[in-house]
Amino acid sequence: MGTSSLRLTLFLAVGLAAAGSSMGAAEAPRPGGYTAAPAKSKDVVTAARFAVEAHGRSLTNGPALALERIASAESQVVAGTHYRLLLVVREGREKKERSAEAVVWWQPWRTPDPYQLTSWTWK
Repeated sequence: MGTSSLRLTLFLAVGLAAAGSSMGAAEAPRPGGYTAAPAKSKDVVTAARFAVEAHGRSLTNGPALALERIASAESQVVAGTHYRLLLVVREGREKKERSAEAVVWWQPWRTPDPYQLTSWTWK
């Protein structure tokens, strides 16, 4: 077997082994994709509080919102950081519990407002 054939065989064997080992297991994060983030980290909690406050300000005469808990969090490094958050909030005087997915974009060099709420979807 020549050197080129040996290299190709090794390349295919390693590639197949890697593909087989990830079958049924959690996928490795893709470059540029979202990865799990600790829901109790300072950065995630700050982004979640910002999301609830920003969405609350956008509601005209709407019910008051309060962050109850962060059900899950993911982050994505872009020109800054995106935080995709599954939030549980309390809404209104009845304090009705609702879930929402929020995406917050954080760019620390943007002053005085480094956070931006890019989406809010009730679940």
